[in-house]
Amino acid sequence: MWSKIYLVILAIACLVMAFFTFYSWSWLQSIGLPAAAVAGYEYHAGLAWPVLWIATVVLLVLGNAILWASERAWAMWVTFIYFSAFAVIRYFWLDQAFFQFKKTNGLFDGSFSIAPLMAVILVVLMAAIVFFDQFIVLRLRAKTYPAAAQDDPQAESQKEEKASDPE
Repeated sequence: MWSKIYLVILAIACLVMAFFTFYSWSWLQSIGLPAAAVAGYEYHAGLAWPVLWIATVVLLVLGNAILWASERAWAMWVTFIYFSAFAVIRYFWLDQAFFQFKKTNGLFDGSFSIAPLMAVILVVLMAAIVFFDQFIVLRLRAKTYPAAAQDDPQAESQKEEKASDPE
C-alpha cells in the first residue's frame, strides 16, 4: 500500500515540477518586454523551488515508511533521483538559459554563474541525507524488531564466530 501511495505522489510531483520547469522556460522564449519576461520567469521559478523541497520531504517520509515496512530502500533512492534530476535541470539548464537571457538583453553584466556549483553541492548533500536517513531507519528497525535480526543467517554465523574466538 505504501508503495502505491508513493508512486502516485511521485507522479504528481513530477508533473507539477515539469509544468513549472516548462512554464519558467517559456517565459524566456517571450518576444515581449525582457523585464516582463524576467519577472514571469522569477515568479514561476520561485514557486518551483519550494514545491521541489516540499515534494522531496513528503517522498522521503513515504520512503522511510516503505523502508520500515519492507526493509527495501528503493523509494528513498528514487526520491534522491527525483530531487537530483530537477535540481540539475534547474541549475544546469534553466538558470543558465536565464543567465544568458539577461546577458543578451542587457539586464545583467555578470561574467559567470555559480548555479552549476550550487547544483553539485545540493545533489551531494541530498545523497548524504538519504544515505544517513536509510542507515538510521534500518538501525532503529533492527532495535525495534530484534527477532528479525536473529532470523538472519549472517547474524547467526557472526555470533558463532565470536563464541569460538579464544580471546
